[in-house]
Amino acid sequence: MDTEEISAVHSILHLIYHRNKNQHKSTKWWKWLSMLKRTTAELGSLDAVAAESYQQHLATHLIPRCYQAFSTVVAENQFSTLGIALLAALARLAKATGADRKMVAVPKLKQKKTRVSVPSEDRGERISRKEEDELPSSTKLRESSKKEKSSKKASSTKPAKKTKKKKDAIDDLFSGLF
Repeated sequence: MDTEEISAVHSILHLIYHRNKNQHKSTKWWKWLSMLKRTTAELGSLDAVAAESYQQHLATHLIPRCYQAFSTVVAENQFSTLGIALLAALARLAKATGADRKMVAVPKLKQKKTRVSVPSEDRGERISRKEEDELPSSTKLRESSKKEKSSKKASSTKPAKKTKKKKDAIDDLFSGLF
């Protein structure tokens, strides 16, 4: 294990922890950050035998779950840069401790099974489209009034008179562009 690298990771985690504790301490991933910070602080002062047990604990329990928690921070997009910094520190720690070679698959956390109740709202009934002959009389009236309006517009359209626009100095400047 590289103790200098572990202390560097601990200092990064400590800074992230100190800077963000007021804003994020109530989130779910925060407990994993605090556990990781505590573990890295303890790793620096251990002998070889105890460090081996910590390395096993990191590889099987802490790093996979921290990865799962920190990846949700990245996925939420609001604090994605913080999540990327956490994942980078986690990867750096895994490499420094040698836990990356002993890693196992991420254990699935136990989730409570909840039943989604189907709403019992009345959604109405499906009505198929009818042919024009079978349309209700109110619909026929609306369609005939639309046709009358469009025919009146077509006959009453007169060509608009073109009026000459007075030119000023700005029009002279930009006349060559068009």
